[in-house]
Amino acid sequence: MQSSRDRRHGLTRLGRLTLFLVSYIPLFLIIIFQQFYKNSDYISFGGFNSDAWMNFAKKFGVATTLIIISVLAVIFLMVLLKNLGERAEESGEISKVVDVENKNSESIAYLFTYIIPFVFQDPADPAQLIPIVTLMCVTYTIYVNSSMILINPTLSFWYSLYHVEVESLAGVKRKIIILTKEKFMEEGDLLKMKRIAHRLYFGIDLGRKDE
Repeated sequence: MQSSRDRRHGLTRLGRLTLFLVSYIPLFLIIIFQQFYKNSDYISFGGFNSDAWMNFAKKFGVATTLIIISVLAVIFLMVLLKNLGERAEESGEISKVVDVENKNSESIAYLFTYIIPFVFQDPADPAQLIPIVTLMCVTYTIYVNSSMILINPTLSFWYSLYHVEVESLAGVKRKIIILTKEKFMEEGDLLKMKRIAHRLYFGIDLGRKDE
């Protein structure tokens, strides 16, 4: 019997935080554009005096912070995906797809539920920034402890999410959610997969057995 310890996350906290932040990059880009566009008249060199720094922080502080966060998140994501791919390739469990359902549409729901509402807020206003940060913290807590961790609008550009029933080489069947580069997974495909969290996997599609 599998213990509760065995069902814990296969990702570090940094890995989970990275996936969460990357999922919000579309929102970050919108906020960055809005802040620079709104304050375009202030885009000029004002020296290194305290007034110039204060004005920069007021007009472009949030945008600059989000640029740094986005760049770091993308770098950590590339490292994370590289590691997951290597782990799946080296020690992944081989299973056969029995039933498959594409779940990429979940990213659209996530986008409109957890991201779009923030677009209409002004992060430069502390009265609106604090609720945004608070809601993101609550969302993060839910995100990293559920299957939402693989629902990611940004990742959807390169990866697909599937709810599949797989059968191991020993004949054991189970239903899981898997993230893979394969855009057209079908029944009968062989997967080499590595566990990310409870019933969540990263996989490499090996194609059909008879191919």
